[in-house]
Amino acid sequence: MSQSISFQGHANGTNGHATATPANAPPHPTPEQIASSARRYFLFGSPISHSASPAFQNLMLQSIAPINAFPGSDKQSFFPTYSLKDTKSIDEPHLREIVRNDPLFAGAGVTMPLKVVITATLGEEGVIDELSAAGKATQTVNTIISVPHNGSRKMIGTNTDYLGISHSVLRAVAECNAEDRVTKYLDPQLGYAARYVFPRNPEGKHYSAFIIGSGGTCRSAVYAVSQMGLSPIYLLNRDAAETQAVVEHFGNSLDLRPLRSIEAYNAEAAKRDAGEIGHIACAVGAIPAFAPETPDEKMVYTLAEMFFASPYHALTQPHAPLPSAEAGEALIELPLPTNRPFLDMCYKPRITPLLRLAEQNHWLAIGGVEAMVEQGLAQARMWAATAKAWEQGMAEFEPIEFAVKAGDEGPIGFKVEEEARELVRSMLDIK
Repeated sequence: MSQSISFQGHANGTNGHATATPANAPPHPTPEQIASSARRYFLFGSPISHSASPAFQNLMLQSIAPINAFPGSDKQSFFPTYSLKDTKSIDEPHLREIVRNDPLFAGAGVTMPLKVVITATLGEEGVIDELSAAGKATQTVNTIISVPHNGSRKMIGTNTDYLGISHSVLRAVAECNAEDRVTKYLDPQLGYAARYVFPRNPEGKHYSAFIIGSGGTCRSAVYAVSQMGLSPIYLLNRDAAETQAVVEHFGNSLDLRPLRSIEAYNAEAAKRDAGEIGHIACAVGAIPAFAPETPDEKMVYTLAEMFFASPYHALTQPHAPLPSAEAGEALIELPLPTNRPFLDMCYKPRITPLLRLAEQNHWLAIGGVEAMVEQGLAQARMWAATAKAWEQGMAEFEPIEFAVKAGDEGPIGFKVEEEARELVRSMLDIK
């Protein structure tokens, strides 16, 4: 069982609000270092030459106690390596050769244009064997994990982009609330399955959210927001067909409501004011920071301005008790922050027009770099925990739960996580 793994050696860490000094970025591994590595991690996608992932991931891999090579390997190396592998298509031979046939392949990040197409074929004919719950829900994979399975190994595809969104929001709320552990809302550490969700309004209805954008990032944002207990989710986007594709992807599993006019906004606002649905409590932006030019683009900004200007009723309302959770998972009421969180996934420029608009309306503005860091930390935790499982000779291992094991209770430790966080924050050219 994965729960038998314990992580030690984080005595210098802290789960508080300490800020680490940015560490020097490790150089990209040389071909010789990759060849002699005990475990090999990659980033597949294109273009990726300016990605911050190798520096970010190698800093963590090289800061954790060295991990032995895979059982039966004669390779000797102090550290695993994470390196770039430019890949434009899942049909490129090197992708399958590395993932399926390299005995030292341990995991990978997956970026555009591969995130969706890699989910199309599973099993022996595909690159990966199975999808996690998040991978199934979004039909998007940005992470591959090689796990022990019946004396062999299994390739699991999962999505940590949604964790990048939810964790950056939850961490910002913890900081705003001056929690003694900034990772508290990510992992309640109660000894059983539990997660924090936004509270319910006086009538027991969910509070709502809005998302700006479409495509794969929007799908991850929708899933993240829904996992935080928000519904309905309003979708703002210039392209009606793209938005409808997101709605159809989730089907009846979620209450998604596209908005394309002021009249539609006012009709929904009347329902919120009547208590039929909860007021707006959170938002995510997932569009480039370009000035709107077309009427549809301008309408997106007009509607966003209306949402940002709406009163923060949730903060002052009494809350109904949360219902019992399904599947044995406890739901914990998230203490609301003094300002509603808005995450803008765009980080070029670091301060986007939407972030400025949110701040002007007294929202808690969260930059897109934070989401990029959080999704990478979730990846690294699962890879580190899985490496420990291999080291211990476990026959089976489920890595997904370790994505939320942040801080000193997890496989990386708070100090190393914060050093990696500050490294990315200090980078000016991130793609």
